Amino acid sequence: MDEIKQYEKLFKERKVLFIMPALSTGGAERVMVTIIKHLNRELFSPTLMVLNQGKNVLDLEDIGCKVDVIDLKVKRARYAPLTLISAIKKADPDTVISTLGYLNEILSVVLPILPKKIHFIARESSVPSLRNKADSKSKLHDFIYRRFIKRFNTIVCQSTEMLEDLNGEYGIPKSQMVVIDNPLDAEYIQRKSKEECLEMNKEAHNILAVGSLKKVKNYNLLIEEATLSSSNNKYWIVGEGEERNNLEAVISEKGIEDKVILLGHQNNPWKFMANANEFWQKSHWEGNSNAKKEWEFLKKSVTNNHLKT
Repeated sequence: MDEIKQYEKLFKERKVLFIMPALSTGGAERVMVTIIKHLNRELFSPTLMVLNQGKNVLDLEDIGCKVDVIDLKVKRARYAPLTLISAIKKADPDTVISTLGYLNEILSVVLPILPKKIHFIARESSVPSLRNKADSKSKLHDFIYRRFIKRFNTIVCQSTEMLEDLNGEYGIPKSQMVVIDNPLDAEYIQRKSKEECLEMNKEAHNILAVGSLKKVKNYNLLIEEATLSSSNNKYWIVGEGEERNNLEAVISEKGIEDKVILLGHQNNPWKFMANANEFWQKSHWEGNSNAKKEWEFLKKSVTNNHLKT
């Protein structure tokens, strides 16, 4: 994979420590695991460190990712700094690569007291200014990004939009950043997509959305569309999150429980992609959507914000 080779060019020497908040099945976590899985073991020795196992833990054995995992067993990110400092020093890596905004923020604050020989890389998972504005602690996030994120030796952006955002909003020099698209584990996705999907009615026109149940995903619009759509349309949402109760209430109020189905967390979203007729994604904002890329990879085509067969 070209993306893996691009990452390998950033790593200094052999020992690479990957750090992420949890071993969960989110998009950012899957990207990191894909990089680890396909890393050239003749050149690099990876280790994965997580603050905690998290919910809906990735099955590394099923994915085929062989790596030692260090679980710091930190329940909340606010308690992580001292534990992270100690664990990183003990691991003694040549390169550290972290992902997800709040973890990158924590590391950026403590970087001055970590060994100078380590090359630190931050992987951005969304457009920072949009993400920060959507957070109740937006002023704190903006302050950290403006003052401390530039402490990383390299910042990996998934898209040019992210790079321009970090440069324009936070003053990060473009020379300090690189754009690398998210790698896809093609063989694994294809294999999982062939598993039987018993949930979907093949007689219906199935419309699929994949993503956490958060306000930013704009699922209220999906519900409105479902209310007005053909009786043969069924909308399926793969994902879990804090908006579940609100979405269930709206679905019940409109009496469309038979048209909008919340599938919750699914270890295998690709079998649903393989059996759906359309892919729905109209978020208020997105980073570089893995779900969209995976849908396209599974031989679908894009039409506006709907992706149709």
